[in-house]
Amino acid sequence: MNNSIYGNNFPNIPPTNYVDDYLRNNIQKEIEVHVSFCDSIEWRDSVFKGILTSIGKDFIVVESNHKKIVIWSVYIDYIIIE
Repeated sequence: MNNSIYGNNFPNIPPTNYVDDYLRNNIQKEIEVHVSFCDSIEWRDSVFKGILTSIGKDFIVVESNHKKIVIWSVYIDYIIIE
């Protein structure tokens, strides 16, 4: 086997999570997060509006009315950045 076609000629570049990178570039911007909690009747589909303040590996933090809301990524349907 020729190992060069399997990437041995390229530097070790860690994989990139493009969604995280895109959101990191939009910190401190107004966003609208649409989420679904399938096991909850009261909170089935919700929308959180506010300022994107930080991003973790599997969550985002939105600040709205001087409250910080942590939203786990598994519940996010989509995000609108204004």
